Amino acid sequence: MCSTNGYRGPFRRLYPTGKSTILEVNDDSGEPLFLTPYIEQGKIEEAKNLSLVELLPFKQESFSGYLTVNKEYNSNMFFWFFPAQNENKPDTPIMLWLQGGPGSSSLFGLFSEIGPIYIDINGNIQLRQITWNKNYHLIFIDNPVGTGFSFTSNEQGYAHTQEDVARDLYSALIQFFQIYTNYQVNPFYVTGESYAGKYVPSITYKIHVENQNPQVKVKINLKGMTIGDGLCDPINQYMYGDFLYQIGLIDQTQKTYVDLQTALMRYAIEQERYLDAFHLFDALLNGDLLNTTSYFYNITGIKNYFNYLLTNIPEDQSYFVSFITHSERRKQIHVGNTSYGSQSDIVEKMLLNDMMQSMAWKVAAIANANYSVMIYNGQLDIIIAVPLTTEWVNELNWIGTNELRQTQRIVWKVAANDPEIAGYIKTANNNRFFLATIRNAGHMVPYDQPRAMLNLLERFLSTQPKFL
Repeated sequence: MCSTNGYRGPFRRLYPTGKSTILEVNDDSGEPLFLTPYIEQGKIEEAKNLSLVELLPFKQESFSGYLTVNKEYNSNMFFWFFPAQNENKPDTPIMLWLQGGPGSSSLFGLFSEIGPIYIDINGNIQLRQITWNKNYHLIFIDNPVGTGFSFTSNEQGYAHTQEDVARDLYSALIQFFQIYTNYQVNPFYVTGESYAGKYVPSITYKIHVENQNPQVKVKINLKGMTIGDGLCDPINQYMYGDFLYQIGLIDQTQKTYVDLQTALMRYAIEQERYLDAFHLFDALLNGDLLNTTSYFYNITGIKNYFNYLLTNIPEDQSYFVSFITHSERRKQIHVGNTSYGSQSDIVEKMLLNDMMQSMAWKVAAIANANYSVMIYNGQLDIIIAVPLTTEWVNELNWIGTNELRQTQRIVWKVAANDPEIAGYIKTANNNRFFLATIRNAGHMVPYDQPRAMLNLLERFLSTQPKFL
């Protein structure tokens, strides 16, 4: 078995890391703001006031800080909350965004995909023209513990399973709603992409179960979840041979080898030899634990398996890292001199055995409980390709399986007079279940096609998949 030292998983290796700003001796980064003691002492208003972020020249109100999820191990999760730019109403959705990895900071989603701001090439704040934050409240949490600005002081504080992930996230969310009490009534959705295909159903299911307890501190007003290009059910998502052959990236001889390796992966998963399955996958596509390159790279020359039309990862996706690690910004968002991303490799190492385990049963349970569910995919993704997502969704054991398989796909445009097709949508269960493909998008759909993605989200929330 290969060593996991320095391991960087398939869904984090290509996420841009950027360069952190090096702190000097005299830099004033302030102190980390730990909000849990204020909750315990009943100082809710003080906690809310202290968490206010002043990120000039950006004038929109936002809040950030740390929520302690395990005192014994000093495990703390960093969050950044942006109330909707438009007026808050009781029916304004509040959305939790989770990045994948494992070990990728959700601040990537904030600055590079859906948040109200981004950082330009000169390191300046700019307003994003198309943002989910216009009409929706957004919470970004660095998850699991050890990711981004989140941290723990003990190796036992890291998550080893999805149950661990959900437990810590749930603790953070309950504390969040104890501080920002006026948002408890708002409809709550869990959203995320990539390896968050595990996190999203895990925390959604956890909330669903906890809400059945009449003694729960806060009953979260859970309404549904969305998963973008997500790893949920590896046994049905890693059969790459046909896909790679049909898009012209491998020939018939190479396909025979890929088919053999993926069949071995499937067999290993069936035998619950999850680490063996991962190493087969790593040698085939990811090439992370190898001392050489992967088979996929050797035969295609392609490093970017997030979008097969791009050779390199766009540089602007990493501009935010030096910005948020500057001493002035650290003080403004209440993280002090806490390291950013220094524990991410350990996060991944601890979850390595989780990589090939399925969360499909949780997705099915959530759909069967009549919550809204959307699974969407970028057409140009390789590592989580459209046909592989379709495969595992079609295998879901839920009440709408046959309906979803048999229903016709809708050709979807953002606006009726648009010259371009945005993508394709299938729905079931009275439009509570969406399966969507977004054209001309890769792994990070909101980055590649922000207008189409926002329109898709709006349709999902209104359960209106097409123009009437």
